[in-house]
Amino acid sequence: MVFVGGPLAFRALTRGGPSPAAFRRLALFTALCAATGLTLRYGFADMWGRDVLVTGAGIAFIWGGWIGVLAYGAQAFRRIDNGLHMRRWTSVIGALGTTMPWFGLASASMLAV
Repeated sequence: MVFVGGPLAFRALTRGGPSPAAFRRLALFTALCAATGLTLRYGFADMWGRDVLVTGAGIAFIWGGWIGVLAYGAQAFRRIDNGLHMRRWTSVIGALGTTMPWFGLASASMLAV
């Protein structure tokens, strides 16, 4: 899911050009994902880590916020330079960046054992 879903979500979020409307949509998406994820994490702190649904949904929303930040940054770079090379590099780097939280969780898991 992480290695396919993340890059596909990033691609969907960066599909349109870097217009002011696209920036507003990305900002709203990112804020809603981050707020929902953090609410699940800290608003339901007694259930975090014990309830699979709350924990999984919280991590998914925080990850969605991360993908939104990456898409926002990619669109900002594309606004500066709308050439083919910039579109390719921001697509590749952004898609790879969506998997970074997984590596962090996997590393923490290995250290905790």
